[in-house]
Amino acid sequence: MTVVLMVLLFGMLVAGVPIYMTLALSSAGALMWGGTVGGEAIIQRMIAGIDKFSIMAVPFFMFCADIMAQGEIGKRLINVCKAFFGHMHGGLAIATTVACLIFGAISGAGSAAVVAVGGIVYVLMKEGNYDEKFSLGLILTTSTLAMLIPPSIAYILYANITGDSINTLFISGLEGGLIFGLVLCVYSYLYARIKKIPVLPKAPWAERMKALKESLLSLGMIVIILGGIYGGICTATEAAAIACVYAILIEMVVYRSISPRQLFFISVKSAQTISMLMILIAAGSVLSWVMTIMQLPQLLANMLGGASWIVVFLLINVIFLIAGMFIDPNSAVIVLVPLVFPVAQAVGINSIQLATVIVINLAIGMLTPPFGLNLFVGTSVFKKSFSEIVPGVLPFIGISVIVLLFFMFIPALSLALPNLIA
Repeated sequence: MTVVLMVLLFGMLVAGVPIYMTLALSSAGALMWGGTVGGEAIIQRMIAGIDKFSIMAVPFFMFCADIMAQGEIGKRLINVCKAFFGHMHGGLAIATTVACLIFGAISGAGSAAVVAVGGIVYVLMKEGNYDEKFSLGLILTTSTLAMLIPPSIAYILYANITGDSINTLFISGLEGGLIFGLVLCVYSYLYARIKKIPVLPKAPWAERMKALKESLLSLGMIVIILGGIYGGICTATEAAAIACVYAILIEMVVYRSISPRQLFFISVKSAQTISMLMILIAAGSVLSWVMTIMQLPQLLANMLGGASWIVVFLLINVIFLIAGMFIDPNSAVIVLVPLVFPVAQAVGINSIQLATVIVINLAIGMLTPPFGLNLFVGTSVFKKSFSEIVPGVLPFIGISVIVLLFFMFIPALSLALPNLIA
Protein backbone atom coordinates (compact mmCIF):
# COMPACT_ATOMS: atom_id res chain seq x y z
CA MET A 1 0.00 0.00 0.00
CA THR A 2 2.79 2.41 0.87
CA VAL A 3 4.50 1.95 -2.49
CA VAL A 4 1.21 2.41 -4.33
CA LEU A 5 0.47 5.60 -2.37
CA MET A 6 3.90 7.11 -3.07
CA VAL A 7 3.86 6.19 -6.77
CA LEU A 8 0.37 7.62 -7.28
CA LEU A 9 1.06 10.72 -5.17
CA PHE A 10 4.30 11.78 -6.81
CA GLY A 11 3.30 10.54 -10.25
CA MET A 12 0.20 12.73 -10.33
CA LEU A 13 2.08 15.73 -8.90
CA VAL A 14 4.70 15.45 -11.65
CA ALA A 15 1.95 15.02 -14.25
CA GLY A 16 0.40 18.31 -13.13
CA VAL A 17 -2.83 16.87 -11.73
CA PRO A 18 -4.56 19.40 -9.40
CA ILE A 19 -3.38 18.92 -5.83
CA TYR A 20 -6.81 18.15 -4.35
CA MET A 21 -7.35 15.41 -6.94
CA THR A 22 -3.84 14.09 -6.35
CA LEU A 23 -4.43 13.78 -2.61
CA ALA A 24 -7.86 12.18 -2.91
CA LEU A 25 -7.15 9.81 -5.79
CA SER A 26 -3.78 8.60 -4.51
CA SER A 27 -5.29 7.92 -1.07
CA ALA A 28 -8.31 6.15 -2.53
CA GLY A 29 -6.12 4.12 -4.87
CA ALA A 30 -3.86 2.94 -2.05
CA LEU A 31 -6.81 1.97 0.17
CA MET A 32 -8.61 0.10 -2.58
CA TRP A 33 -5.40 -1.64 -3.67
CA GLY A 34 -4.94 -2.93 -0.16
CA GLY A 35 -8.62 -3.81 0.13
CA THR A 36 -8.74 -2.01 3.46
CA VAL A 37 -11.94 0.00 3.13
CA GLY A 38 -14.62 0.78 0.60
CA GLY A 39 -15.26 3.96 -1.30
CA GLU A 40 -18.01 5.09 1.08
CA ALA A 41 -15.51 5.27 3.97
CA ILE A 42 -13.33 7.64 1.95
CA ILE A 43 -16.28 9.98 1.37
CA GLN A 44 -17.15 9.86 5.06
CA ARG A 45 -13.56 10.72 5.96
CA MET A 46 -13.55 13.70 3.59
CA ILE A 47 -16.74 15.04 5.17
CA ALA A 48 -15.36 14.50 8.68
CA GLY A 49 -12.21 16.41 7.70
CA ILE A 50 -14.11 19.66 7.17
CA ASP A 51 -16.99 19.07 9.60
CA LYS A 52 -15.26 21.06 12.33
CA PHE A 53 -16.29 24.37 13.86
CA SER A 54 -12.73 25.75 13.87
CA ILE A 55 -12.36 25.19 10.12
CA MET A 56 -15.23 27.60 9.46
CA ALA A 57 -12.89 30.46 10.44
CA VAL A 58 -10.86 29.87 7.27
CA PRO A 59 -13.52 30.82 4.66
CA PHE A 60 -14.64 33.81 6.74
CA PHE A 61 -11.12 35.23 7.01
CA MET A 62 -10.48 34.60 3.31
CA PHE A 63 -13.68 36.42 2.35
CA CYS A 64 -12.80 39.29 4.69
CA ALA A 65 -9.34 39.57 3.08
CA ASP A 66 -10.84 39.65 -0.43
CA ILE A 67 -13.20 42.47 0.58
CA MET A 68 -10.39 44.56 2.08
CA ALA A 69 -8.08 43.93 -0.87
CA GLN A 70 -10.60 45.66 -3.14
CA GLY A 71 -11.64 48.38 -0.71
CA GLU A 72 -10.29 51.42 1.10
CA ILE A 73 -8.99 49.85 4.31
CA GLY A 74 -5.48 49.16 2.98
CA LYS A 75 -5.05 52.73 1.74
CA ARG A 76 -6.05 54.23 5.08
CA LEU A 77 -3.67 51.96 6.97
CA ILE A 78 -0.83 53.13 4.75
CA ASN A 79 -1.72 56.78 5.33
CA VAL A 80 -1.58 56.48 9.11
CA CYS A 81 1.68 54.50 9.03
CA LYS A 82 3.23 57.05 6.67
CA ALA A 83 2.16 59.92 8.92
CA PHE A 84 3.82 58.37 11.99
CA PHE A 85 6.94 56.79 10.43
CA GLY A 86 7.55 58.66 7.15
CA HIS A 87 10.02 61.18 8.65
CA MET A 88 12.43 58.47 9.88
CA HIS A 89 15.35 57.09 7.86
CA GLY A 90 13.75 54.34 5.83
CA GLY A 91 10.40 55.71 6.97
CA LEU A 92 8.40 54.62 3.94
CA ALA A 93 9.89 51.13 4.13
CA ILE A 94 9.13 50.95 7.86
CA ALA A 95 5.60 52.24 7.22
CA THR A 96 5.16 49.50 4.62
CA THR A 97 6.23 46.85 7.12
CA VAL A 98 3.91 48.18 9.83
CA ALA A 99 1.00 48.45 7.37
CA CYS A 100 1.47 44.82 6.32
CA LEU A 101 1.63 43.75 9.96
CA ILE A 102 -1.64 45.54 10.65
CA PHE A 103 -3.25 44.18 7.49
CA GLY A 104 -2.12 40.70 8.53
CA ALA A 105 -3.78 41.20 11.92
CA ILE A 106 -7.01 41.84 10.04
CA SER A 107 -6.93 39.33 7.21
CA GLY A 108 -4.42 36.57 7.85
CA ALA A 109 -3.71 36.33 4.11
CA GLY A 110 -0.29 37.27 2.71
CA SER A 111 -1.21 37.51 -0.95
CA ALA A 112 -4.11 39.82 -0.12
CA ALA A 113 -1.63 42.22 1.51
CA VAL A 114 0.31 42.45 -1.76
CA VAL A 115 -2.87 43.49 -3.55
CA ALA A 116 -4.26 45.85 -0.91
CA VAL A 117 -1.02 47.47 0.27
CA GLY A 118 1.63 46.72 -2.33
CA GLY A 119 0.29 48.66 -5.29
CA ILE A 120 -0.01 51.86 -3.23
CA VAL A 121 3.31 51.81 -1.36
CA TYR A 122 5.26 50.77 -4.47
CA VAL A 123 4.41 54.11 -6.11
CA LEU A 124 5.26 56.01 -2.91
CA MET A 125 8.62 54.27 -2.54
CA LYS A 126 9.56 54.97 -6.14
CA GLU A 127 8.75 58.64 -5.59
CA GLY A 128 10.87 58.52 -2.42
CA ASN A 129 13.98 57.43 -4.40
CA TYR A 130 14.00 53.85 -3.16
CA ASP A 131 15.60 51.34 -5.51
CA GLU A 132 13.01 49.38 -7.46
CA LYS A 133 14.50 46.00 -6.52
CA PHE A 134 14.52 46.90 -2.83
CA SER A 135 10.94 48.16 -3.01
CA LEU A 136 9.63 45.02 -4.71
CA GLY A 137 11.56 42.73 -2.37
CA LEU A 138 10.39 44.54 0.76
CA ILE A 139 6.73 44.61 -0.23
CA LEU A 140 6.62 40.93 -1.18
CA THR A 141 8.48 39.95 2.00
CA THR A 142 6.52 42.07 4.47
CA SER A 143 3.25 40.80 3.01
CA THR A 144 4.20 37.27 4.11
CA LEU A 145 4.13 38.49 7.74
CA ALA A 146 0.36 38.08 7.49
CA MET A 147 0.99 34.34 7.68
CA LEU A 148 2.43 34.79 11.19
CA ILE A 149 0.28 37.57 12.62
CA PRO A 150 -3.08 36.27 13.87
CA PRO A 151 -5.57 35.43 12.51
CA SER A 152 -3.27 33.22 10.44
CA ILE A 153 -5.00 30.68 8.22
CA ALA A 154 -1.92 28.44 8.32
CA TYR A 155 -2.11 28.29 12.13
CA ILE A 156 -5.80 27.37 12.00
CA LEU A 157 -5.05 24.48 9.64
CA TYR A 158 -2.12 23.40 11.84
CA ALA A 159 -4.33 23.41 14.94
CA ASN A 160 -6.95 21.37 13.10
CA ILE A 161 -4.34 18.67 12.44
CA THR A 162 -2.42 18.63 15.73
CA GLY A 163 -5.14 19.57 18.19
CA ASP A 164 -3.18 22.51 19.61
CA SER A 165 -5.02 25.56 20.93
CA ILE A 166 -5.66 28.11 18.19
CA ASN A 167 -5.38 30.93 20.72
CA THR A 168 -1.95 29.74 21.88
CA LEU A 169 -0.75 29.40 18.29
CA PHE A 170 -2.02 32.89 17.51
CA ILE A 171 -0.08 34.34 20.45
CA SER A 172 3.09 32.59 19.27
CA GLY A 173 2.51 33.89 15.76
CA LEU A 174 2.00 37.42 17.07
CA GLU A 175 5.34 37.25 18.87
CA GLY A 176 7.07 35.80 15.83
CA GLY A 177 5.52 38.28 13.42
CA LEU A 178 6.50 41.28 15.54
CA ILE A 179 10.10 40.05 15.85
CA PHE A 180 10.32 39.34 12.12
CA GLY A 181 8.80 42.75 11.37
CA LEU A 182 11.30 44.46 13.69
CA VAL A 183 14.19 42.80 11.85
CA LEU A 184 12.84 44.11 8.53
CA CYS A 185 12.42 47.60 10.01
CA VAL A 186 16.03 47.62 11.22
CA TYR A 187 17.24 46.45 7.81
CA SER A 188 15.18 49.16 6.11
CA TYR A 189 16.63 51.81 8.43
CA LEU A 190 20.21 50.70 7.74
CA TYR A 191 19.55 50.45 4.00
CA ALA A 192 18.18 54.00 3.90
CA ARG A 193 21.13 55.38 5.89
CA ILE A 194 23.70 53.63 3.68
CA LYS A 195 21.97 54.63 0.43
CA LYS A 196 21.36 58.16 1.76
CA ILE A 197 17.69 58.07 0.86
CA PRO A 198 16.06 61.41 1.75
CA VAL A 199 13.52 61.43 4.55
CA LEU A 200 10.05 62.89 4.32
CA PRO A 201 9.12 66.06 6.22
CA LYS A 202 7.91 65.26 9.71
CA ALA A 203 4.12 65.29 9.71
CA PRO A 204 2.64 67.70 12.26
CA TRP A 205 0.55 66.18 15.01
CA ALA A 206 -2.60 67.62 13.47
CA GLU A 207 -1.93 65.66 10.28
CA ARG A 208 -1.12 62.52 12.26
CA MET A 209 -4.32 62.78 14.25
CA LYS A 210 -6.31 63.32 11.06
CA ALA A 211 -4.79 60.19 9.48
CA LEU A 212 -5.41 58.24 12.67
CA LYS A 213 -9.01 59.43 12.85
CA GLU A 214 -9.63 58.46 9.23
CA SER A 215 -8.24 54.97 9.87
CA LEU A 216 -9.91 54.32 13.23
CA LEU A 217 -12.67 52.22 11.72
CA SER A 218 -10.08 50.17 9.83
CA LEU A 219 -8.02 49.66 12.97
CA GLY A 220 -11.20 48.72 14.79
CA MET A 221 -11.10 45.42 12.90
CA ILE A 222 -8.06 44.40 14.97
CA VAL A 223 -9.94 45.13 18.19
CA ILE A 224 -12.86 43.03 17.00
CA ILE A 225 -10.73 40.04 16.01
CA LEU A 226 -7.97 39.91 18.63
CA GLY A 227 -9.94 41.62 21.39
CA GLY A 228 -12.88 39.32 20.84
CA ILE A 229 -10.74 36.17 20.86
CA TYR A 230 -8.43 36.97 23.77
CA GLY A 231 -11.08 38.78 25.73
CA GLY A 232 -13.08 35.56 25.82
CA ILE A 233 -16.01 37.22 24.05
CA CYS A 234 -16.01 34.98 20.98
CA THR A 235 -14.14 32.14 19.31
CA ALA A 236 -11.84 32.58 16.31
CA THR A 237 -14.64 31.38 14.03
CA GLU A 238 -17.16 33.82 15.46
CA ALA A 239 -14.63 36.65 15.29
CA ALA A 240 -14.03 35.83 11.61
CA ALA A 241 -17.75 36.00 10.84
CA ILE A 242 -18.12 39.32 12.69
CA ALA A 243 -15.06 40.67 10.81
CA CYS A 244 -16.70 39.87 7.47
CA VAL A 245 -19.88 41.76 8.38
CA TYR A 246 -17.82 44.65 9.76
CA ALA A 247 -15.68 44.87 6.61
CA ILE A 248 -18.75 44.90 4.36
CA LEU A 249 -20.43 47.66 6.39
CA ILE A 250 -17.27 49.80 6.52
CA GLU A 251 -16.43 49.46 2.83
CA MET A 252 -19.99 49.78 1.50
CA VAL A 253 -21.71 52.13 3.94
CA VAL A 254 -18.96 54.30 5.43
CA TYR A 255 -16.15 54.43 2.84
CA ARG A 256 -18.47 53.68 -0.11
CA SER A 257 -15.54 52.04 -1.87
CA ILE A 258 -17.45 48.91 -2.90
CA SER A 259 -20.80 48.82 -4.66
CA PRO A 260 -23.34 46.00 -4.30
CA ARG A 261 -22.40 44.81 -7.78
CA GLN A 262 -18.69 44.74 -6.85
CA LEU A 263 -19.48 42.87 -3.64
CA PHE A 264 -21.30 40.23 -5.68
CA PHE A 265 -18.29 39.63 -7.91
CA ILE A 266 -15.93 39.63 -4.91
CA SER A 267 -18.19 37.04 -3.27
CA VAL A 268 -18.18 34.84 -6.37
CA LYS A 269 -14.40 34.99 -6.70
CA SER A 270 -13.93 34.36 -2.99
CA ALA A 271 -16.37 31.44 -3.06
CA GLN A 272 -14.36 29.80 -5.85
CA THR A 273 -11.13 30.10 -3.88
CA ILE A 274 -12.74 28.94 -0.64
CA SER A 275 -14.34 25.94 -2.38
CA MET A 276 -10.99 24.82 -3.74
CA LEU A 277 -9.38 25.15 -0.31
CA MET A 278 -12.16 23.25 1.47
CA ILE A 279 -11.91 20.42 -1.07
CA LEU A 280 -8.17 20.46 -0.48
CA ILE A 281 -8.66 20.20 3.29
CA ALA A 282 -11.10 17.32 2.81
CA ALA A 283 -8.71 15.47 0.50
CA GLY A 284 -5.82 16.16 2.85
CA SER A 285 -7.70 14.64 5.76
CA VAL A 286 -8.06 11.43 3.74
CA LEU A 287 -4.32 11.38 3.03
CA SER A 288 -3.58 11.95 6.72
CA TRP A 289 -5.92 9.09 7.62
CA VAL A 290 -4.28 6.78 5.08
CA MET A 291 -0.79 7.62 6.36
CA THR A 292 -1.98 6.83 9.90
CA ILE A 293 -3.37 3.47 8.77
CA MET A 294 -0.06 2.68 7.08
CA GLN A 295 1.82 3.96 10.15
CA LEU A 296 4.05 6.14 7.95
CA PRO A 297 4.65 8.79 10.64
CA GLN A 298 5.66 6.08 13.13
CA LEU A 299 7.90 4.49 10.50
CA LEU A 300 9.61 7.81 9.83
CA ALA A 301 9.98 8.43 13.56
CA ASN A 302 11.62 5.01 13.98
CA MET A 303 13.99 5.69 11.08
CA LEU A 304 15.07 8.95 12.72
CA GLY A 305 14.87 7.59 16.25
CA GLY A 306 18.62 7.92 16.79
CA ALA A 307 18.84 11.40 15.32
CA SER A 308 19.15 14.52 17.45
CA TRP A 309 16.44 17.16 17.54
CA ILE A 310 18.71 19.47 15.54
CA VAL A 311 18.96 17.01 12.66
CA VAL A 312 15.19 16.42 12.69
CA PHE A 313 14.45 20.15 12.85
CA LEU A 314 16.84 20.89 9.97
CA LEU A 315 15.23 18.12 7.93
CA ILE A 316 11.77 19.56 8.62
CA ASN A 317 13.02 22.99 7.54
CA VAL A 318 14.36 21.61 4.27
CA ILE A 319 11.12 19.74 3.58
CA PHE A 320 8.92 22.80 4.11
CA LEU A 321 11.28 25.19 2.31
CA ILE A 322 11.22 22.98 -0.76
CA ALA A 323 7.46 22.42 -0.47
CA GLY A 324 6.90 26.18 -0.24
CA MET A 325 8.68 26.64 -3.56
CA PHE A 326 6.26 24.39 -5.39
CA ILE A 327 2.87 24.39 -3.65
CA ASP A 328 0.84 26.97 -1.75
CA PRO A 329 1.32 27.22 2.04
CA ASN A 330 -2.10 25.82 2.94
CA SER A 331 -1.49 22.70 0.84
CA ALA A 332 1.92 22.22 2.44
CA VAL A 333 0.43 22.35 5.95
CA ILE A 334 -2.37 19.94 5.07
CA VAL A 335 -0.09 17.40 3.35
CA LEU A 336 3.11 17.51 5.40
CA VAL A 337 2.22 18.35 9.01
CA PRO A 338 0.55 14.95 9.65
CA LEU A 339 3.77 13.30 8.49
CA VAL A 340 6.38 15.37 10.38
CA PHE A 341 4.45 16.20 13.56
CA PRO A 342 4.81 12.77 15.23
CA VAL A 343 8.52 12.75 14.35
CA ALA A 344 9.03 16.18 15.94
CA GLN A 345 7.15 15.08 19.03
CA ALA A 346 9.33 11.97 19.30
CA VAL A 347 12.53 14.03 19.58
CA GLY A 348 11.03 16.57 21.97
CA ILE A 349 10.41 19.54 19.67
CA ASN A 350 7.75 21.81 21.15
CA SER A 351 4.56 21.77 19.07
CA ILE A 352 4.01 25.54 19.29
CA GLN A 353 7.59 26.31 18.32
CA LEU A 354 7.31 23.82 15.45
CA ALA A 355 4.22 25.62 14.15
CA THR A 356 5.97 29.00 14.04
CA VAL A 357 9.07 27.57 12.37
CA ILE A 358 6.91 25.81 9.77
CA VAL A 359 4.98 29.00 9.01
CA ILE A 360 8.21 31.00 8.62
CA ASN A 361 9.49 28.32 6.23
CA LEU A 362 6.32 28.62 4.16
CA ALA A 363 6.57 32.41 4.22
CA ILE A 364 10.07 32.09 2.75
CA GLY A 365 8.74 29.59 0.22
CA MET A 366 6.25 32.18 -1.01
CA LEU A 367 9.24 34.30 -2.08
CA THR A 368 11.45 31.57 -3.47
CA PRO A 369 11.77 30.68 -7.17
CA PRO A 370 10.69 28.83 -9.17
CA PHE A 371 7.08 28.83 -8.00
CA GLY A 372 6.87 31.12 -4.96
CA LEU A 373 3.24 32.28 -4.83
CA ASN A 374 4.01 35.92 -3.99
CA LEU A 375 6.34 36.20 -6.98
CA PHE A 376 3.46 35.52 -9.35
CA VAL A 377 1.08 37.77 -7.43
CA GLY A 378 3.75 40.48 -7.70
CA THR A 379 4.03 40.12 -11.49
CA SER A 380 0.30 40.83 -11.71
CA VAL A 381 0.14 43.71 -9.20
CA PHE A 382 3.31 45.54 -10.26
CA LYS A 383 3.16 44.70 -13.98
CA LYS A 384 6.71 43.36 -13.87
CA SER A 385 8.22 40.25 -15.40
CA PHE A 386 9.27 37.32 -13.23
CA SER A 387 12.95 38.04 -13.97
CA GLU A 388 12.55 41.65 -12.81
CA ILE A 389 11.02 40.67 -9.47
CA VAL A 390 13.27 37.78 -8.41
CA PRO A 391 16.53 39.79 -7.91
CA GLY A 392 14.76 42.08 -5.44
CA VAL A 393 13.63 39.29 -3.14
CA LEU A 394 16.96 37.44 -2.95
CA PRO A 395 18.49 39.61 -0.14
CA PHE A 396 15.24 39.31 1.82
CA ILE A 397 15.28 35.52 1.44
CA GLY A 398 18.73 35.57 3.02
CA ILE A 399 17.49 37.72 5.92
CA SER A 400 14.45 35.47 6.35
CA VAL A 401 16.60 32.32 6.54
CA ILE A 402 18.71 33.94 9.27
CA VAL A 403 15.52 34.81 11.18
CA LEU A 404 14.33 31.22 10.69
CA LEU A 405 17.50 29.82 12.25
CA PHE A 406 17.12 32.10 15.26
CA PHE A 407 13.56 30.83 15.80
CA MET A 408 14.79 27.27 15.45
CA PHE A 409 17.60 27.53 18.01
CA ILE A 410 15.97 30.00 20.43
CA PRO A 411 12.58 28.59 21.52
CA ALA A 412 11.79 31.71 23.57
CA LEU A 413 11.30 33.69 20.35
CA SER A 414 8.09 31.75 19.75
CA LEU A 415 7.23 30.58 23.27
CA ALA A 416 7.78 33.60 25.54
CA LEU A 417 4.29 35.11 25.11
CA PRO A 418 2.43 31.76 25.17
CA ASN A 419 4.25 30.82 28.39
CA LEU A 420 3.49 34.23 29.84
CA ILE A 421 -0.27 33.88 29.43
CA ALA A 422 -0.40 30.14 30.17
